[in-house]
Amino acid sequence: MAIYAIGDVQGCYTELRYLLDAISFDFERDEVWFTGDLVNRGLDSLATLQFVKKLGDRATVVLGNHDLYLLSIVYGGHSLHAKDTFSDVLRSSYCEELCHWLRHQPLLYESDGHLLVHAGIPHLWNKSQAKSLAHEVECAIRDSAYEDFFRGMFGNEPAVWNEGHTGLNRLRCITNYLTRMRFIHANGTMEFSSKLGLDHAPPTFRAWFEFPTQIEETIVFGHWASLNGKTHNNQFRAIDTGCVWGRRLTAYRLDNQDHCSVAAQSGSESARSRSD
Repeated sequence: MAIYAIGDVQGCYTELRYLLDAISFDFERDEVWFTGDLVNRGLDSLATLQFVKKLGDRATVVLGNHDLYLLSIVYGGHSLHAKDTFSDVLRSSYCEELCHWLRHQPLLYESDGHLLVHAGIPHLWNKSQAKSLAHEVECAIRDSAYEDFFRGMFGNEPAVWNEGHTGLNRLRCITNYLTRMRFIHANGTMEFSSKLGLDHAPPTFRAWFEFPTQIEETIVFGHWASLNGKTHNNQFRAIDTGCVWGRRLTAYRLDNQDHCSVAAQSGSESARSRSD
């Protein structure tokens, strides 16, 4: 049995199937982890969700910001934007079933000496804190009052963690660390406007994984396509390699650290898009 982690699919269903073929994925024995952002920007969000859901116990999914955004439209009353490409999900008779399944996925997953998360884990938290705080958000989006969370999910404040945060402010801050974080300050303040690579850090900010971590496990994450898989520290495995930017979709095998990628399909929307 092998366990593979795959970076942000974002509706690139064709590339996902090619990648599974490339790694000779055994649907009876192997497992696949997804770093979140199954939907949006690519052509086939509906097909992607349906396929991953049908994988059942063979697949583990953590929620990404685009997944949460889809749920905020379905359950929180927010509006679709011009660049969004998951109208196929919203129009589908399977929308409610798929979104109900999606909102029961975790934000953080631990197994085999690895932690799987969409954006990252700030240096402010140890593993126990990160798991506990992720669980708070998971409970909120699975609770009977989950619509309240999705109505109030958006926003950049509070931008820094404080154990005294309560209510939606607390949940929003946790969610932003786990699903939106890139550059942060030494005190943990998040910077949301910069999406480029490590050489473009805003003054006084650094990549979240460049601060000394309290966590021993390998952290596998997506979200930051501009890194193109490079963190310069093997404890942090960045595997969003920008398929929707016309680059590659990447799988990382946990037991031997091998990487396998397939190119974005030329002529497809995923190859033409330039936004993550």
